[in-house]
Amino acid sequence: MASTSNKSSSGAPEPYYSQGLRARFQIDGVRAEQAKVAAAASGSGTAFADIGYEVDEAKYRARAEARVKAGGLPTSVPAGWPTELKGPLVWTSDSFKQDETEYVYNLTADDKSELLKALESFKALGLDGQKVTKAVFPLPNLGKRLDAICHDIYDGKGFAVVRGLNPDDYDVADLTIVYLGISSYVAGRRGRQDQRGSMLIHVIKRGGESEDEDGDFDVQYSEDKPFHTDTVTDTLCLFTQELASSGGLSVLASAWTVYNELAATRPDLIHTLAAPDWPFDTYGREPPYYRRALQYFYEGKLITSFSRRLLVGHAPFQPRSAGVPGLTEAQAEALDAVHFIARKHEIKPRMERGDIRFINNMALLHRREAFENHPGSSARHLVRIWLHNDEGACWALPTPLRLAWARIFDDDEGRDEHWDVEPIRNPDNGRIMRVGGSCD
Repeated sequence: MASTSNKSSSGAPEPYYSQGLRARFQIDGVRAEQAKVAAAASGSGTAFADIGYEVDEAKYRARAEARVKAGGLPTSVPAGWPTELKGPLVWTSDSFKQDETEYVYNLTADDKSELLKALESFKALGLDGQKVTKAVFPLPNLGKRLDAICHDIYDGKGFAVVRGLNPDDYDVADLTIVYLGISSYVAGRRGRQDQRGSMLIHVIKRGGESEDEDGDFDVQYSEDKPFHTDTVTDTLCLFTQELASSGGLSVLASAWTVYNELAATRPDLIHTLAAPDWPFDTYGREPPYYRRALQYFYEGKLITSFSRRLLVGHAPFQPRSAGVPGLTEAQAEALDAVHFIARKHEIKPRMERGDIRFINNMALLHRREAFENHPGSSARHLVRIWLHNDEGACWALPTPLRLAWARIFDDDEGRDEHWDVEPIRNPDNGRIMRVGGSCD
């Protein structure tokens, strides 16, 4: 979530990386090299592209036409990269049955009974709710099915839905323990999702704004949110506490399928996506931005990791910080190309209250549809958790992503954990408050 200021009590910008991470990953040396590259680029007279958070198809088509017409583009994928990816992560909108049985697991009566027993067993230990793990939340039968879902997230199609949990059957504290307990069978480590250390993010309409799955703020009735990943987690977990009155689906697409189409039609854009020069805004912290690639082919896996907001800003709610470089024409085209190819192959799984969705955040892209919350009805409300499986399921990560993951899942230097089982409200007017600062 966005804060109004990312300055320390002394007035200086908050450090984006802790001292421990700076030493561990030799960040200062890397920044010095990046500064040289940035200085050379700034002296070349390169103009930044006209691109914003909202996707503009006309601009994208015109930009693509102009760049192709100019010529001189690479005609093959980068050296060592595949010309075609294969496997269960390569899927399209026609790949799954209409009944959703290939990715939805419906809890049985026995499963629900097992969950109640696990909840009772955990509470008898007297532990705080956030201490729930699969070791202290025993699911002898359902756990086997959740283990299979874990395999499907990391080594299968990349997503799954656990359906049938009724939020009305539990008070909010017990409900949180239950969905955390279920999620612990997929991945046991949970990450800090903002500078404050929020472990649970409530994705919910806030006044005249709403917050989407990437921590971005957008108007309630907007039509087309861009595809993205959550940047810093291997499994994105979303618990559906309340549905919108209409719309609001979370839409998925395979980044592997997008890659294959680019490799066949515009391999030059893969070069652009793989270049380590994309400027990510840290929004008022020090350093003010960092550079890395959006795509990596590492140890046989394609990993895609980006937030459009961090690359172009999200005006008027969170415009790009002054002084942070913009995107080149090639980068702007590549970013939009990913979105429009993903739109061709997307799927729109149904949503029900109580759904727990697991998404491979290294291989899948997601966006959300427009929605409405009708007066007198409950507002769309998801609870987001960033998960890391450190028991061997998570893919090997290249150094820039190891740094990003370490900042979220390993580094507690100067940051507490805050487990807000309910949204924080302003005591004066009851409105949901923004807290913390973005951590992606």
